[in-house]
Amino acid sequence: MKQAIVILHGMGEQIPMTTLNSFVQAVWTKDKTLVDAQKPDPNTGKTRSGNVSWAKPDDRNSSTELRRITTERDNAGNYTDFYEYYWAHMMQGTTWEHVSTWIRDLLLRNPTTQVPKRVFHAWVMLWIIALAVIVFTLWGLWPKAEAPRPWVAWVSALLGMAVSAFASAVLIKRFGDVARYVKALPPNVAKRHAIRQAGVDLLARLIDSKDYERIVVVAHSLGTIIAYDILAQLYTRYNTEGGVGPQPQRDALEKMIRDGMDAGYLDMDAYQAQQARALAEAQAQDAPWIVSDFVTMGSPLTHAEFMMAESHDDLRARQRDRLLPTCPPTLEYDGTTKMRHFTYSNERDRKPGDCRTPHHAALFAYTRWTNLYSDERAIVTGDLISGPLREAFGLKGDAGAISGIRDIGVLPALNADGGVAEGHRRPFFSHNDYWALDKGTETGSVPVPHHIAELRRALRLVE
Repeated sequence: MKQAIVILHGMGEQIPMTTLNSFVQAVWTKDKTLVDAQKPDPNTGKTRSGNVSWAKPDDRNSSTELRRITTERDNAGNYTDFYEYYWAHMMQGTTWEHVSTWIRDLLLRNPTTQVPKRVFHAWVMLWIIALAVIVFTLWGLWPKAEAPRPWVAWVSALLGMAVSAFASAVLIKRFGDVARYVKALPPNVAKRHAIRQAGVDLLARLIDSKDYERIVVVAHSLGTIIAYDILAQLYTRYNTEGGVGPQPQRDALEKMIRDGMDAGYLDMDAYQAQQARALAEAQAQDAPWIVSDFVTMGSPLTHAEFMMAESHDDLRARQRDRLLPTCPPTLEYDGTTKMRHFTYSNERDRKPGDCRTPHHAALFAYTRWTNLYSDERAIVTGDLISGPLREAFGLKGDAGAISGIRDIGVLPALNADGGVAEGHRRPFFSHNDYWALDKGTETGSVPVPHHIAELRRALRLVE
């Protein structure tokens, strides 16, 4: 089998191939389970130091700065091609005006209805910082009866430089990407469209090439929101193709979702296994969709009601309207079958046994979603940007929300009750550590750090 892994980087002034090279090291080169260590290195014929890969130009990525990293064959007979979808160059030109507009939008919200509990403490901290900047600025502009003491002038100058550096290096160059992408204001619309369209085009070229049996989309930080949007747009191109006969695996998947909504619970292992069976069934009937997995790391999608909508109710309304796909997908009632489905019949004279077509927001009927997050405490430990996605993108039913997203707490590993697993501790600012081989409290005590093992498991390279 030949498969493709496409990774999207996060916010900030990223350098082409930097994310991809370090990611390949973590999930391919250093994974001793993928290739027999006794096989000689294909480059030297001598003892190998790791799994081998090569960087090749590939015009499907539409950039001479990027390369496709292709691997040797693994123990299961698979070849893997790694691609980076690089978008940072399309987000240049961010100004303080873009950022300040977004910050004002975040600050001027009703804290009881429009600020989720998980980020309330961060929202309060943002207010404190904003007020401190305002007070400091006004104090500096206020006329003085006499010249300030030299040490006061020096401290004021240093504080002014620190605020300026923070605004430039962090707010504009990093969070400026978030500010411009998540808000559909007129100055941002063209860039949002360009970023999404280029990603859709890349994945469409990979699908249409027929070179791959399977594609996995992996994303970090802001890249997870971009990847989610890209997949939602891409799926509408392919959801009506294929499907020419009975689909018992799809029927079983729909029944599993209906039963889960009635019970208020969905078994994750069973759901993802049934997704795979339904996708294989659809592909056997010539459906071209081959994006089998979506893996998110450090995702701000956990704050979707804060960043992508006006409130929790507004987020749910957008999901009901199928603007934002849920996992499992939104169901609709069919008057012919008297049941809820994520599919519909195209037949004029409808009957229960008709061949059915998935609706345009049924992406996560066939694509499994795994989310790695780092539990945060006191802002400085873990990853405030990340979190579980169950509540934000699960499917709301009468018995509560059910989720088909596999949320996995890493850095640190978490117990079933949400507590820190024995032998682990909360790291400081872990947002950029999801594929770092030298991170994790268990590093050195076990062959593979917990977060790396979970990432490799989510990719399913040897599935």
